[in-house]
Amino acid sequence: MNNFSERPSILDNPHAERVKKVAALAGRSARFKHGKILVEGPQAVRELIRHRSSFIEDVYYSASAARLHSELISEATQACRWVHEVSDEVSEALSRDSQGICAVARTEAIETSLPEIQSGDTLVVIAQGRDPGNVGTIMRTADAMGARAIISVKGSVDSSSPKVIRSSAGSVFHLPIVPAASFGEACQTLRGMNAAILGTSGAQGAYSLTSLMSYAAWERRGWLAQTHAWVFGNEAQGMSDDEMAACDALVMIPMSGRAESLNVASAAAMCLFASQSARV
Repeated sequence: MNNFSERPSILDNPHAERVKKVAALAGRSARFKHGKILVEGPQAVRELIRHRSSFIEDVYYSASAARLHSELISEATQACRWVHEVSDEVSEALSRDSQGICAVARTEAIETSLPEIQSGDTLVVIAQGRDPGNVGTIMRTADAMGARAIISVKGSVDSSSPKVIRSSAGSVFHLPIVPAASFGEACQTLRGMNAAILGTSGAQGAYSLTSLMSYAAWERRGWLAQTHAWVFGNEAQGMSDDEMAACDALVMIPMSGRAESLNVASAAAMCLFASQSARV
């Protein structure tokens, strides 16, 4: 019998096969094999329940988590059929990063279809983003700053990774994460919707983000005033020469301190705030 279909009301054996199956979803191969994802922590689980509840298979919580997050457990019970209390030992075995509450959902809980794009919309392209914390944080920022979708280029960390989901604080359940087989395919998709492609670079000749913000605010024109996509490259190497050459414009973030560069997630926050400022 498939262990995912066994539904005990209480789990207290950390060595049970079912517990092992759930914990294994931390790995990419198990997620693809079973078509399921592991969602860790109260915030991510809350967003899953509120926005993608029809895809939930099971919710697991410890007694201590129930005391701290009683409203969340109540929401889970109303939204899902299978909500299980587990012992602290089982909770630890399921996930060490869950703070006592986690969920299993079908992979379709993360939307992967590109939505209809309106004039002036902002999109994000993640090109070779390898760090789950950075990628999840960029997704969270894109969500907060009103981006319409994220395009994740092959080679970037899997958006269904529990670490990405946790770092995004559940934002992966708010906006589409659209896969692209290559950066060229991502650019082709963007050009098909007349979106300007903006890369971040400190190279000579790059536009100043400050200038672009001022131009959009006062003239209502320029890159930020039209449909556009920000490209955020690899954490260590940044964007490749080919990726930069494919962009319509390169943009630099002016810095007055001694730091050589910004973390990619920090740079993304500034760029996406600039885009939001141009829209509102």
